[in-house]
Amino acid sequence: MTTIPEKKAVPEGSFDFDGDFTENLKTFVQSLMPYKTQNYKDLIDINIDDYLIRDIDIVLIASIPGRHADGDLEKYGHRRVASVLKKIGFVDPVSVKAKKHILTYQTSSVGNLDEKFLKEILSSFLPNYMTVEELISDKKPKGKKAGNVNLGQDLASNRVRVIFPSKEYVENCLEGPDYSGCLILNPDMYQKDAFCKNIFHHFQGTEDYAFHEGIIPHLKVWIVTDESGEVDDDSYIYFGSHNFSPSAWGRYEKDCTQISISNTELGVLFPPKRGNIFF
Repeated sequence: MTTIPEKKAVPEGSFDFDGDFTENLKTFVQSLMPYKTQNYKDLIDINIDDYLIRDIDIVLIASIPGRHADGDLEKYGHRRVASVLKKIGFVDPVSVKAKKHILTYQTSSVGNLDEKFLKEILSSFLPNYMTVEELISDKKPKGKKAGNVNLGQDLASNRVRVIFPSKEYVENCLEGPDYSGCLILNPDMYQKDAFCKNIFHHFQGTEDYAFHEGIIPHLKVWIVTDESGEVDDDSYIYFGSHNFSPSAWGRYEKDCTQISISNTELGVLFPPKRGNIFF
């Protein structure tokens, strides 16, 4: 008979990666059940508590359809990212107050990327960008200020880089347009004045990518770095199913006290490594 090792004790004040992963996995699996009253253990004949989940250094990030408020506000979508970064001790030292962080996002589907949604995303993903209180104040008439931040001086679109295949790339890649169904960018939405077109950058594979011919990418990954784009121990990375859209990440409602999500998504966040400037 094999003895299951005990879980390691979590030092006081530290983030419980193992416990957080386990509890959020159970919550996500339970949310997939056809009926709310149905226990996932009865349907799939698996009890997650029977498994030893140990030495985890990543964080589950889930989105579940619905309007989430109160105790559920920080469980899903982009607000979950903000909550996790805060809980693991992602603080903002005085020495990096002026450091400008950038979100680089490779996606296969693009939603309505207007300035308002980008601000909501960056308020959760980036340090030093905007607080929730500043987002609420930003709804005031032009000329108003939120705290000490003049919100018109730092457009969210200046802090976002979206990597997406161009028409030319798709037409000339190995698979061609017939296999581009995974790429979604609504032309009518793109043509709107409010859509932030300046954030787009061409997708380009490495020289050995798919035998030099190129394929249509279906990746959903984002990374936060400084302006140089260099990846270091202060960077943090997400991999998963979330495309770059309000449907996947959610949008605030009711003065940021509620988040509305349309899609079911799951991914993992690789937080900043311990020993960096934030820990």
